[in-house]
Amino acid sequence: MKKFILISCLILQSNLSFSIPGWIESPVITDNVLRSIYFIDSNTGFVCGSNGSIFKTTDGGNIWLPGNSPGIGNFENIYFIDNQRGLLTTVPMPSEAGYWFVIFLTTNQGLNWVQIQQGSNFITDFYIDSSEFFLSIDGVFGFETTGGVSYSPLNPINFNSLPYFDFFRNSGVKSVCKNNDRIWISASYGDDVGTYVNRLGYTTNYGINWQIVMHDSAVLWNEPPSHNKFFNIRFVNDSVAYLSSKLGLMKTENEGADWYILDTTVTKNVQKNYFTSFDTGWIFKSNKIYKSTSGGVNWDTNFIYNSNFTQPFFLNSLTGYILCDNRRILKTINGGLVSVKNSGNQNIIDKFSLSQNFPNPFNPKTIINYELPASPQGGAITNFVKIKVFDVLGKEVATLVNEKQNAGSYSVEFNGEGVASGIYFYKLETGNFAVTKRMALLK
Repeated sequence: MKKFILISCLILQSNLSFSIPGWIESPVITDNVLRSIYFIDSNTGFVCGSNGSIFKTTDGGNIWLPGNSPGIGNFENIYFIDNQRGLLTTVPMPSEAGYWFVIFLTTNQGLNWVQIQQGSNFITDFYIDSSEFFLSIDGVFGFETTGGVSYSPLNPINFNSLPYFDFFRNSGVKSVCKNNDRIWISASYGDDVGTYVNRLGYTTNYGINWQIVMHDSAVLWNEPPSHNKFFNIRFVNDSVAYLSSKLGLMKTENEGADWYILDTTVTKNVQKNYFTSFDTGWIFKSNKIYKSTSGGVNWDTNFIYNSNFTQPFFLNSLTGYILCDNRRILKTINGGLVSVKNSGNQNIIDKFSLSQNFPNPFNPKTIINYELPASPQGGAITNFVKIKVFDVLGKEVATLVNEKQNAGSYSVEFNGEGVASGIYFYKLETGNFAVTKRMALLK
């Protein structure tokens, strides 16, 4: 009887929305894998995924309803050009000559989708400006197929390929964007003797000529630690851009003439960066979110989740969404606050708090979120913080935190692997404040 009650509680739990400090967790909306998310505005958004699944929201992600689908294929990307016109692409499908995908177009906000084009290999990036739409293609080793860049005017949609030379040869393009009259790409290729070449460059005449800004190469089976690879590139204004790379996040402040590495630890080997302004951006590693409010110089752990992340989408520096492997969608409306600043009493943490762990019951990992307050004037207070886990007999099982921390929101993971099933208690202590909560490990 007790087992039945527990199972019933778990079923009910899966239909609820959970709150994580700075983020809101949606219920599971489908059994299908969700691969891409896009919001037209603060209310209207779409997600797509496997088995022809498309979902739409008109209330900012509170409720998701099934949308019209052009078929039962697996969808990889969804992207809107304006309020009515959007593009939907399939997951690349294998053939004897390589891989190919299909592009669908809607002109009525998803009521109908029409196939407009087929392409080969893998889409790596989308970019849109006021007059054109770009997508970058990554090639496939072993098939001797090349990547490249396709572009189209916004009206009508009609894709063409940029001409290229060995800039893309035998591999492809990792990212594309446009700044003023320059079309920028990061690209790589493998030559006939096993050398892997990486380049960052731009064209001002749609591929007739290319200007190489950075170049790095190494033999595939003997890469030196200093060898760099270039990934996602985005300009946040006319002068400033961020570039993800193997060695760490890079930045330019003079329209791409010079680049320097900002960070070689947190952002190392991260292939995507998401900056919404000159100073505010995010990166994602498996189930961890990192946020910077210093232009990429310093990074704070936003929080640790109980599932890996698939794809994020940010409308601005405050509102963003993340698709997760567990088929849930996370949303923030305060930028996923991690540190406390004096900003007219907005987003000021004014008291200690310890959240209920999630998931609970868990097996074997769970996340514990907690908050440390600022002073009444909004300034940071340094707290010596301890979080420990105990069994029902009061025996210490683990020390999760034992250090000084500034005011802000934090997450810590408890891994119960090697620990017996049962009831456990976790305790937060800092200064004169202490609080204990209960959790259940169910194996």
